[in-house]
Amino acid sequence: MTNANDVSGPLDRYLSILEVVLASKQGLTLAELCKILDLPKPTAHRLVSALGSAKALEVADEGLKTYRVGARMSRMLQLGRSDSALINYCQVVCNELVSELEETCYVVKLTPQSAHTIAVAVTEHGYRMHVGEGAVMPMHAAASSKILLAHQDEASRRRYLSGPLEKLTPFTITSVRQVLTEIEKAKKDGYATCVGEVDPSTKAYAVPVSSPVGVFYSVGVTGPQFRIDKRPMAYWIDHLRDAAQKLERILEMPHLDGAQFATGPRGATARRPERRAAG
Repeated sequence: MTNANDVSGPLDRYLSILEVVLASKQGLTLAELCKILDLPKPTAHRLVSALGSAKALEVADEGLKTYRVGARMSRMLQLGRSDSALINYCQVVCNELVSELEETCYVVKLTPQSAHTIAVAVTEHGYRMHVGEGAVMPMHAAASSKILLAHQDEASRRRYLSGPLEKLTPFTITSVRQVLTEIEKAKKDGYATCVGEVDPSTKAYAVPVSSPVGVFYSVGVTGPQFRIDKRPMAYWIDHLRDAAQKLERILEMPHLDGAQFATGPRGATARRPERRAAG
């Protein structure tokens, strides 16, 4: 009978491999892993293959078959950087979403001044959309901010859209009336889009995330338009809605103080955003 408290089984071996690969910094070959951990080559190969399938490891050098920490494990190691449990949860959702969609995914927060990202996970593709944490999302152009405005009252919408609207690309709408019309459509559709409005070559979708105090968060995906258009819109929206529903369940957890997410027009002010991003 297997002892439930026995940690010397397969799980311990997986963790041991990850530990020594992390310690190596540059990665290890299969032979080096076998030597360090005293594992038979077939066993080591089976373990690293499973870790590779889970993106906990990846091959750094095809010639030498050097194994290093993979994208998923790298993202996991970044969790816990924030003192906010909510932000860490948002990062977990982004990490899961980018593994499914293989495009840059992010959660955006509405503050009294603007909307900015609080969690981002980037794709492994060579062509990446660098949407950084704290990036400002143009209120009149980004899908993530438009869907947030769609769930605010008329006065709040106009306040966020006050002042000249910047013409970021030839496709950017700068008429407040037209933006308000698009926002109203986004509310009816349940999602917003951004097609070349922030970056002429990119496309983005975003859906709202409801909380006990309103809609002050959205989850989005962005990438080069030629890649996004390879899949039907429903594919992206369905995945985003699944992620939004998970965030909604998280927001209902009792250990999350409502003050952490009541940050809309009359809520608490979040830290000042750092830079603008596409999406």
